[in-house]
Amino acid sequence: MSFQKQVTILGRQKTYTISPKCKRYTLRDNGFEETKTGNFQFVRSLDVVGGAKKHLQLKVTISKNMDSLKISTTNQSGLSTVDLYKMKNNEMIIEKFEFILDGLVDRDVLIELN
Repeated sequence: MSFQKQVTILGRQKTYTISPKCKRYTLRDNGFEETKTGNFQFVRSLDVVGGAKKHLQLKVTISKNMDSLKISTTNQSGLSTVDLYKMKNNEMIIEKFEFILDGLVDRDVLIELN
């Protein structure tokens, strides 16, 4: 997946972009880590229980220029994209996923466009 100005989540009809209020320190304060290439990456487990077997992750990556981003839900290895909304018995995972994204919107990291 390449960097884009606006990202629509697979299976969800909401589009996100980077908030103009977002600065480098805002990203660090919210758990983003700077990668070797200078991008900022936020990775969180979506497993509700520590020993869950689904091992899903939310990955949010913001480019070093802070003008484009990537958002994906992946398996444990981070290589395969997963559509949370097509999985069975995952209401708690979806709730956690939406809670994390809403938190990033509340903290002026992202803006929800629709």
